[in-house]
Amino acid sequence: MKKKWIILLLFSFLLTGCYDYQELNNLGIISGISIDYIKDEFVVNYEILNSKKSDGSEQGSSSKSYFVESSGSTLLEAFKNVNLKVSKEPYFAHVKVILFSEKVAREKMDAVVDFLIRNPNIRNIFVPIIAIEKDAKDILNSPTTENPVTSEAIRNMIETSKSYENIAIKQDFETFMDLYLDPRKDAYMNTVRKNGEAVELVGLGGFKGKGLKVLLDTTETGILNVLNNASYNHYVSLECPNKKEAYIIIDLYDNDSTKIDFKNNEMNVKSNLKASIISDECRYDFRNTSAYQELEEKFNQKIEEEYRKVFQKLRTYQTDLLKINETYYKSKRKELSDWYTYPINFEINVNINKNGLIFQVTNNE
Repeated sequence: MKKKWIILLLFSFLLTGCYDYQELNNLGIISGISIDYIKDEFVVNYEILNSKKSDGSEQGSSSKSYFVESSGSTLLEAFKNVNLKVSKEPYFAHVKVILFSEKVAREKMDAVVDFLIRNPNIRNIFVPIIAIEKDAKDILNSPTTENPVTSEAIRNMIETSKSYENIAIKQDFETFMDLYLDPRKDAYMNTVRKNGEAVELVGLGGFKGKGLKVLLDTTETGILNVLNNASYNHYVSLECPNKKEAYIIIDLYDNDSTKIDFKNNEMNVKSNLKASIISDECRYDFRNTSAYQELEEKFNQKIEEEYRKVFQKLRTYQTDLLKINETYYKSKRKELSDWYTYPINFEINVNINKNGLIFQVTNNE
């Protein structure tokens, strides 16, 4: 008798699985969302994955996704209005990215965060992204033959950027919220723009308090990730002295040893970095010690310049993307809200693994 009940129980699970599979045909699976603020209204756009009909043909067209848009005076109203335009039940568990326009990031982020935190349908595992130069809906609605689902393409770009150049951060909305809601930290997001028909990563947007304050380009983002011990690689190139449009390039990667501390009313930034030469169009003779000395001097200047540029930009906008206040609080148990006024001392050791050459940069401001 016991075996019969077990068989019946297993059979019921199998039946439920088939039923759920059929129910997928009645869902509008949302892969990406864009949020704009245009003419005093929130504009929300869904990228919805196309599903196949029972006869095997594609719904509507041969495209992999389609778009539905609506607006409202509040974010709740905009979402309600766009849901009414979806022919199937909106399904949010598959959302990969949400794009925010630059205007939303600068002026309306507090309302957006509050809405998304309270929305039970959207899980906080999606990737938040700022769309620059164009409305977020224009960037989301950019499918190409190579990337037919824009939201999936953007998510994949962020996932793979670590493997070729450190121009993005791997951060879901939950992580962003932790930074955004912490008074001792400033948050940041990846940024994208439209380049022709394609979408490309262009760096990071840094927040101060509740709004976007500063945009970092890809080079600055790479350096920021090095300083935050979150870097796999960062390329540094120098033009050859006697050869135009030819370069020697090193791959600079962090050894998880960048530290910021304070002494004698100065901020000390100490980094022990490793690098390898990945391209030498200059054809240096590495058997000659003078070649090493020349590279030492030039790379010292270049790396110092990149560090200085990032710090100066963060100081100008008083945006603490390096978690300096948090670091200070942990060691001193008091706030350092005016960190940007402190003189900075750089102590940077870059160890290039070819022949064990060590470059050292020391700079006082």
